[in-house]
Amino acid sequence: MSTTSLIPGSTEPLSDERRVALEKLFSRIGEVSSLPTVARRILSLAEDDNSRADDLREAIQSDPVLVARILRRLNSSYYGLSQKVADVRTAVSLLGFREVRNLAMTVFVSRIYEAPGDYGSYKRSNLWSHSVAVAAAGRLISRVCGRGAPEEAYIGGLLHDIGLILIDQTLRRHFHRVIDGLRSDVPTYAIEREILSFDHAMLGGFVAQRWNLPEQVADAITYHHQPWCYEGEHRDLVQVVAVANYLCSRAGWTSLGVHNVPPPPDEVYAGLGLDQVSLAIIWEELEPTLEKAAALAQS
Repeated sequence: MSTTSLIPGSTEPLSDERRVALEKLFSRIGEVSSLPTVARRILSLAEDDNSRADDLREAIQSDPVLVARILRRLNSSYYGLSQKVADVRTAVSLLGFREVRNLAMTVFVSRIYEAPGDYGSYKRSNLWSHSVAVAAAGRLISRVCGRGAPEEAYIGGLLHDIGLILIDQTLRRHFHRVIDGLRSDVPTYAIEREILSFDHAMLGGFVAQRWNLPEQVADAITYHHQPWCYEGEHRDLVQVVAVANYLCSRAGWTSLGVHNVPPPPDEVYAGLGLDQVSLAIIWEELEPTLEKAAALAQS
């Protein structure tokens, strides 16, 4: 059962007042930004054990712009393929179902961040780079610790801050107040709750549910700042995304231009089986992983 109906940090359900506020905001979000039906179809294919590579190919080919952008990225230096990829069928054959699925989702989500919207320390392009970085770091952490599915960690990381860009797009004046109030010793979500009565993780999880995204993705979005409060069946994914978010912010890949993400408690690292040795491996591989992610974000 999904726990996105709960307030992160408590076991209390969302109040009627807060739920009404989120519903109203969601209707505004639909006017300026949404995840296309094709994107939701592509995500759902990974949840269906009966899905075939041809199903993914057909879904992608229904959007010619998506096809063009995928092929452009596939033939960039990011992948370093020895041969030029000219069609989606070849892409799936070379890279596999989930890698192409993740690339398609990266292309879709990037559209939401395309319009400029800089203010103070905040740059939309940096928020996008942060999202791709957390996706790549989540995949790395999942592989090192052997918890969760690496490609699902990528999607969870890619979408974890979707609430931030949606607040930026629909509540610009309030969002600027949040930016003005940023401090290195106060988490962003605490400032948001004071100004908005909710935070970007709550909104992101709420929207993910309304968009019918997979339950584990919605949970990872909702609890990426407070994974210790999560009690559902997707604990590994939630914890992986939370650790990835912290490590990326600490390494300078921040969402809003200020590193104010508190370190996850020891119990989160222990829950993933991360010890000093595995963390050292992650730190050693993190910088080249993030540099490669930056190339993908900018392609």
